[in-house]
Amino acid sequence: MLLLFFGGCSQTELVETIVTDNDGVLHRILEKADKNTLVIFDCDEVLITPTDTLFSPVNEDNYKKAIQYLNKKVGFSRADDILIDIRKRYKFRLLNNGLPKIVKKMQTRGVSILVLTSHWTGEFHNIKSVEDLRKNELNQFDFDFKKSWNNVDKIVFYELPTKLPRYNVTRYPIFENGIIFACNLDKGDVLQKFLNRISRKFDKIIFVDDKMKNIRSIERFCKKNNIEGKCIQYKKAELFNKNKANLQELERELNKIIDSHGFN
Repeated sequence: MLLLFFGGCSQTELVETIVTDNDGVLHRILEKADKNTLVIFDCDEVLITPTDTLFSPVNEDNYKKAIQYLNKKVGFSRADDILIDIRKRYKFRLLNNGLPKIVKKMQTRGVSILVLTSHWTGEFHNIKSVEDLRKNELNQFDFDFKKSWNNVDKIVFYELPTKLPRYNVTRYPIFENGIIFACNLDKGDVLQKFLNRISRKFDKIIFVDDKMKNIRSIERFCKKNNIEGKCIQYKKAELFNKNKANLQELERELNKIIDSHGFN
């Protein structure tokens, strides 16, 4: 079990950060959430994880190189078409089988629960709203994040414009049905804008993410707003090593996909 602590929690230091890959540690922290707590989950490698070798988190570094290979083989536009087609078809699994039940229990206790994902929004190729891909992926599992936010309408954060990499198009973060799509912007900044828009105030935040840069962002947010914070860098995805592949294996898999799309 990986369990590391950073910082303390005192009158001068409101934020505690824990690094763990253990479900039990995460569950015990979540069980302490009350009506004055905002619980925030990242999505990728926290709630769900892909089962496909190409998209497995253990292959993140080689995946980037493999996409460069795909771009060279078929061009950027066709590569995007292929990747979107793959994205529509590949399967996910829960990273923590107990979380849907725990989320329901917290909601029964009146705990507000939010998903804060770096996922992009807006039109992409033939998809009107690319965020619908993420919604559909989460809908496969027994989550209902809208339940905490029935009185909060859809919010488009026009004050946070950002450019989609490699494309001359502007995108905006969106909140809808309990999910904030942050368009790869700083998560603390987007959370700040969201909480400024709604009437609720929270005494404590529990934030679960797999990336330390996002943990640090929420730490800064909590300190700036004088809110008690419990941040968990949840590293369970790193235990899924069975899909480990080298670059050559990923390139062979992409070649099969390219052939199946008739781009050779």
